[in-house]
Amino acid sequence: MKKTLFSHLFTYILIGSTVIIALFSLLMFQTTENRFSNYIGDRYEAEKASLVEAVESAYQSDNQWDTDILSSLTQNSMHAMHSSGMLMRVIDEAGNEIYSQSNEMEDHMHMMSEEMMGVREGWTEERVDIYSQGEVIGSAVLSYPGFQGYTVEEAEFIDDLTMLIITMGIFSIIVACIIAYLISRRLSDPIAKTSLKTQKIAQGQIEGAALTDSEEIRELYQLEQSVSALAAQLAEQKRIRNQMISDLAHEVRTPLTTLQGNIEAMIDGVWEATPERLNSLNRQVIRLTHLIKMIDQLEDVEESNNELTLERFDIKEFLSMTLLAFEALAEEKNIRLELEAEFGIIEADRNKLEQVMTNLLSNAIKFTSKGGRISVLSLQTSDEQIITVKDNGEGIPENKQKYIFERFYQVEPSRNSELQGQGLGLAVVKEIINAHHGTITVDSQEGKGTTFKIFLPK
Repeated sequence: MKKTLFSHLFTYILIGSTVIIALFSLLMFQTTENRFSNYIGDRYEAEKASLVEAVESAYQSDNQWDTDILSSLTQNSMHAMHSSGMLMRVIDEAGNEIYSQSNEMEDHMHMMSEEMMGVREGWTEERVDIYSQGEVIGSAVLSYPGFQGYTVEEAEFIDDLTMLIITMGIFSIIVACIIAYLISRRLSDPIAKTSLKTQKIAQGQIEGAALTDSEEIRELYQLEQSVSALAAQLAEQKRIRNQMISDLAHEVRTPLTTLQGNIEAMIDGVWEATPERLNSLNRQVIRLTHLIKMIDQLEDVEESNNELTLERFDIKEFLSMTLLAFEALAEEKNIRLELEAEFGIIEADRNKLEQVMTNLLSNAIKFTSKGGRISVLSLQTSDEQIITVKDNGEGIPENKQKYIFERFYQVEPSRNSELQGQGLGLAVVKEIINAHHGTITVDSQEGKGTTFKIFLPK
C-alpha cells in the first residue's frame, strides 16, 4: 500500500531532527567530559607543585627542617585528600624519612577514595626532587590513586549535566515531532486537496468546487491555479462539445426535414416536381455535403500534421494570387482589398497555407460590412514569416476570442447559420499552422474589426 505524502514528510523530518539532536547531545556531552578530564589533570599538577613548594620552604640549612611548616602540611592534609586523594612522604638526600602522613591518615584516605570513586586497584607513587638554592636536598614521594577520578561534587555535577542533556534531548525530540507534524500537514494538505480535485476531474466531475486563492506558498498556489484552469478549460470544452452536438443535430435536422417533407409531398402528388422545388432541395443537399466536407477536412488535417508537402515559393506572389480569387466576392459588398508585401521566399505547404488564407479571407469578407476594408500584410524577419489579415468589420467579443479556434465554436450560432457557417474554418486554420510549427493570434474589438497574425518559422 502506498504511503501518503504526509507520512513520508513526517517520517523524514522526524528522523532527520532526531539524528541531529542526538549528534548534538553526544557532542556536547563528549566536550564536557574532555574539559573535565583536562581540569582534573591540571588540578593534580597544581596540587603537586604546591606541596613540593611547601616542602622546599620548610628546609632551612644543613639538613635542618622547619617543623612548624611540616606540621601545617599535616594539618592541611585532610583538605588535600578531599580534593585530590594525594598522600606525601619527605625523605632527605641520604634516604632518611623527614615527614610522612600517618598510617591512620592513609587508612582514612583509602576509605575516602572508595567512598568517592569506588575501589581502585593500585596506587601511583611518584618521586619528585626537592631543591634548595639549586641543589637537590631530598625527595617528595607522592602517592595517589591510579585513577584520577572526580570528587563527590564533581561527580554530582556530571550526573546533573548528563541528566539535563538527556532531558533537553527528549524535549527537543518532542518539539521536533510537533514541528514535523505541522510542516508535513501544511505541505501535504494543499496537495491532497489538489489530488482530490484531479480525481474528480478524472471521474468526469468537472463542475466541482473551485480551489481557493488563499495558498501562500507560490509553487502550491501555481499548482492549484493550474488544476483550476484545467478544470475550467475542460468544462468549457464540454460545453462546446455539447453545443457542437446540438449544432450538428440542428444543421443536419433542418435540411433533412426539408428534404423529407418536400419529397413526401411530391410522392403524394401534393407538389409538382418543378425545377424551382428541385433546385431548393439541391441547395439543402449541398448544405449537408458542405458540412460533411468540413468535418472530413478537419480530420484529414489532424491526421496529416506530419505529412506536409513543403516547397519554396515567393510569399508576395502567393498572397497576390490568393487575394485575386476573392475580388469578385469583395466587389459584391464593395469591400476594398489591400496587399502590402515584399518579395520573400518561404518554405511551407502551399496548398494548406492557401487553405488557411482562404478561410481567413472568407470570414473577413463575411463579417465586414459593405464599404469596408480588408488588409493583408507580409513581414519577413531573420527567423520567421509574419502574415497579417486585418479587417474593420464587426469584431469578436473579448470573452469569446479564446474559443474561436475550437471546432464547431460559433460566436453567434444563429448568425453563422444564416451565413452558412459551421464553426470549423478557424479550427482547420489552427491545425494547419500547428503542423507548420507556427502560431496564430487574434486581436479584435467589437465594432472596430479583427486582426489575425500568423507566425511561421523560416
